[in-house]
Amino acid sequence: MAIQQPYKIGLSGFGQSEQTMLELFFNSRHQKVFDLTQPDKADVLLVDLSGTTGEMQYLKLLRQHPACAGLPGIALTEGGDVPQGFIELKRPLTLNGLSAELENLTRLLQRDDPVAPVASDRDTVFAEWQARKQAGLDAMRKWNKGKQLSDSGKTLFPLDRHGVQEVISKAHLVMAHRRHENTEKTTPTAAVNEPTEAIDTRVAETPVAAKPGMKPAVEQITEKVEEKRPDQDSTNDYCGHLPDQDLNEPSGLRRVRFNMESSLLPWVVLAVKTGRQSKQAQQVSGLPGVLIYLPEADCFYCDLDADLLLHMARARFGLDELFLTRLEPSTYVLGESSRHIAAEQLLWKLALLTSRGRIPETIDLNKPVQLIRKPDFSVFELTPHARTLAELWFSKRLSPRQMLSELAVPQRYVFTFLVAADAVGFFNP
Repeated sequence: MAIQQPYKIGLSGFGQSEQTMLELFFNSRHQKVFDLTQPDKADVLLVDLSGTTGEMQYLKLLRQHPACAGLPGIALTEGGDVPQGFIELKRPLTLNGLSAELENLTRLLQRDDPVAPVASDRDTVFAEWQARKQAGLDAMRKWNKGKQLSDSGKTLFPLDRHGVQEVISKAHLVMAHRRHENTEKTTPTAAVNEPTEAIDTRVAETPVAAKPGMKPAVEQITEKVEEKRPDQDSTNDYCGHLPDQDLNEPSGLRRVRFNMESSLLPWVVLAVKTGRQSKQAQQVSGLPGVLIYLPEADCFYCDLDADLLLHMARARFGLDELFLTRLEPSTYVLGESSRHIAAEQLLWKLALLTSRGRIPETIDLNKPVQLIRKPDFSVFELTPHARTLAELWFSKRLSPRQMLSELAVPQRYVFTFLVAADAVGFFNP
């Protein structure tokens, strides 16, 4: 049976990064079978039941919109039970795996006699499932209430005389940095905007863009002769929205950590390292586009546009989904300077998009580090407080925890800068 119009699909229970990745996927021009909409208006659902948070959000959706209980869909799990009428998709979430299950869901929807249980049976199953989950929610509420009572006494007199003095000292330090940044804002700046064919980034008239074998990238990307503060959308893309966490608590540490092994960033870092050592071009294979490191010019040939790069930075790739391929670049690749981007610039931008205010498990929060050189923000994207962080980390060795203690700025700004500088190799090993 031919599809007369796209099916409407709703998302429920996903975290911010996966939610954004899925929105980009369903809004892309390559995906025409499903249209993204609100869960209460959808024909089918895609829900994340792999964690407690996702299950709670799904239960909340069912309580607010009982009609959603009868919808089919796909359930992302860690191998547990799925609601009846749903197709199971096991983690890790990959675009290839999701596309395959969407095809299976489409075939089920197109059948003349859809495979669906009797309404009364479905209601019974969901009632039992909701009862089990509600019992867990009640237990969680009791635990949270007890914890709030035990913690309430700690807020009565949070600071002694020495604590007050420490807060005053930090306030003076913050005001000094703000005065320093306000003074620098008065310096006249100029920006030249040109059409972009590759990734939007910043290029200065410095030796970085004039390496042997690499033409100036004026034709490639939007040129920024002087540094420019990012707009709010760029700040959100780079630094995310994660509020400050208690890093002394395991739950707080889990929220600021992410697994870098399943992302694109380590493969780009490995391509640069392998290419520089072997003096041979390295392609990151498995992407919906071409990404080749050219060691002679210390740059990448890249045909991923800005939206696709954002999508790939936030995607989670499965085992063996990405790999490096050694090759001899063609004359076209070497000569197409409009698609060349300096290796350090791509690493910096990709690290910002990957971090989004979090840090990988490979970075030790207690290990002191120091910058061997400061980033040139006429070339690299400038995030909030990045100049102050660069100055402090260049002047002395500090651990990430010590830096957070030195500056009263949101954690996500410190972690984003840390991941980007580490990816480019600015820290002294």
